[in-house]
Amino acid sequence: MEIVVGGVFVVAAVAAVVWVRVIRGDEVFDGLTPGLLPAPGQPALRRRVRRGQQPPIAVRFTPPDGLNPGLVGVAIDGRVDPVELSATLIDLAGRGWFTMHPVLQPPATKPVDWELRQSPVAPSEELTSTERVLLDAVFASSPTSTLNQFRANRSALQHATQVLHGEATARRWFLGVDSQAAIVRWIGVAGMVIGGVLFLYLFRNTATLGLAVAGLIAWAGSRIPAGTMSAEGAAARAQAESFKLYLATAEAEQLRFEVGIDVFSRYLPYAMVLGVVDHWRSVFADALNAGMLTDTAPVSWLVLDDALTTVLLLDLLSSNGGIFDGLIGDFGNLAELPGLDGIGEGLSDFGSDVFDGFGDFGGFGD
Repeated sequence: MEIVVGGVFVVAAVAAVVWVRVIRGDEVFDGLTPGLLPAPGQPALRRRVRRGQQPPIAVRFTPPDGLNPGLVGVAIDGRVDPVELSATLIDLAGRGWFTMHPVLQPPATKPVDWELRQSPVAPSEELTSTERVLLDAVFASSPTSTLNQFRANRSALQHATQVLHGEATARRWFLGVDSQAAIVRWIGVAGMVIGGVLFLYLFRNTATLGLAVAGLIAWAGSRIPAGTMSAEGAAARAQAESFKLYLATAEAEQLRFEVGIDVFSRYLPYAMVLGVVDHWRSVFADALNAGMLTDTAPVSWLVLDDALTTVLLLDLLSSNGGIFDGLIGDFGNLAELPGLDGIGEGLSDFGSDVFDGFGDFGGFGD
């Protein structure tokens, strides 16, 4: 009988987690093509769709409307991952806010640090709250900083994570994921505590052990945000998935006719948050090797020996080491800071590798 009761506790916990993460699903606009929003004043019906049952999407050749890379990353999984902040920095550099210079100590070929130099004349564009927080953190005391100095500003990284999540929330992308996940989490904590105490007191009581295990399941399952989206959030996610199809399937030959190296630079942060950087990098490396792309001026934000030549760019895009691997490793360490996990509901563990999305360039990425 004790085994049966313990099993019931475990099954109930699994069912609760499944309900929170899968069955409740996302909202969509009924009758509208995925990715589209109703016109102002247009009535729109909303309905729930289970995960994996959303309508098919078509390829999209441009980034989602009005969304920077950080928000695109949040739209994909409903949470803030470290790669969203990394991609935002790369995006800011690509838009002319600062340049990146590797700090080398010969004979080593990989940088020991990266120097970040603020542009003398700021671009004439409005920054988002997250972008402003990151730039203020990088250049808090001087127009020249280093990655190691920025990495030490842990409070700024925490703040930027919260601000980015707040930007997504302000767009009404979420449907009560915080309160629902919190309920399951606290039930899980209570189950672990009560079951654990009773198990120790009664010793070898299977029912109380089952209660503790059930609590652990509920707590662990709710720790990974389900990312339940409103119809507005689901539309943003559909646009992001559509653009991901393009980045993940583009081939070098079509780049000859469709895009140039400037597109590689502009779309790179999006490839980071969408997890397709390896393909995006290899496509452009193939195009450069074949002589299809020759103008490297659009990536002048990354300064190598004061002039980014085609040879150096090929080294950067190579997966076999050199400057590029140094970039991955150094910026990856940005996330290796204790105490940056669990910053509010819907936020991911900040202790994972920032560059899991950059390459990835592994991620300057769940």
